[in-house]
This record gives sequence, structure tokens and C-alpha cells, in this order.
Amino acid sequence: MKKSLTIILDPGHGMSNRTSGLFDPGAVSGNATEADIAMVWTNDLRAILLAAGHVVIRTRVDHKDPAPVGKRATIARRHNGQIMISFHCNAAAGTAQGTETFYRGESHRELAEKLNSAVCSALWTRNRGAKTESSSQHATLAIMAFQPCFLIELGFIDHADDLRKMTNHTLRKAACNAIAREIESFAGR
Repeated sequence: MKKSLTIILDPGHGMSNRTSGLFDPGAVSGNATEADIAMVWTNDLRAILLAAGHVVIRTRVDHKDPAPVGKRATIARRHNGQIMISFHCNAAAGTAQGTETFYRGESHRELAEKLNSAVCSALWTRNRGAKTESSSQHATLAIMAFQPCFLIELGFIDHADDLRKMTNHTLRKAACNAIAREIESFAGR
């Protein structure tokens, strides 16, 4: 019998993310918001993981669910999570493209690289690599107070090709299946 995992999924941004009572859409391009894209990806990956027999906890379940960024690691610990995946989108005024994954600690570099490559292969996005959280725009990422946590920047919302790929149902499903395989491999399942 395969071992069930407790997996925490974090759709980035949302209600009360940084300011109580205010909705944080994250990066925006036209009608597309980072919070919407992250939620769709979270729900697709959740369905795959649930079908495989895992316990899946989301840090927020919809856009009304308040989820302060500083409390998301606490949610993961409270539910005895074994791994956390946080979905986000980058933005750079249309001048950059590709997928990158942030991690904390050398012991998590290999899985970060595998997760990033899995997403890039499924989405056909440029591989910007796995990077330590200090390589992000912040010295530390609050979500990474829980370990192991992997923050996947799926693509650049303001790059037309990346946005098309991130919002393509078929490509998203393929990427979520690839992420699920890497999570199970990491857990020795």
C-alpha cells in the first residue's frame, strides 16, 4: 500500500495577504491576475493529489478566505504538512519570461530543480532555474518559515507567451501531473 502524504498547497496572494481586509491580486496583466492563476493551479494540483490518495490542505480555498502571508507557514505546521508548494507569477513589464523555483537550504536544491524542470517541460517555458530564497526580490520569504517549501514562479504574467501557457488547460494539467510525480518521488512513494 502506498503511503499517504500531507501536502500543503498555497495559492499566492488573495484576501488579507499583506493588509487585513484588502484583496491582493498580485501581479496583473490585462484581466489576468496572479491570485486567479495561482488558485486555478492549486485546485488542479489538489485534484490530482487527492485522486492519488493524499491529504491536501490549501492555505486559502477561495478569494474570500483571509490568508495573511505571515500565517501560511503556521497553517502548514498545524496540519502536519510534509511539503508545501506555493504558486506565483512573475512580472517584469513584458521584458522577461520563464519559470523559476525558490527554495531554502541546500538539502532542498535538488527537488527545487526537479520541480522547476517538470514545470518547464510541461509548459514549454524558459527554465530560469532553481534559486535560493535570497535570490528573490526579498531577503527571506515568509512562506518559507515552513520547510520544505517550494515557491514556483510559473511564468511572467505580463509576457504574452508565458501568460498563454500558464492559462492553457492542457498544459496546466500536464504540469500539475509532473509536479505530483516529483512530490511522490521526493517522498519515496
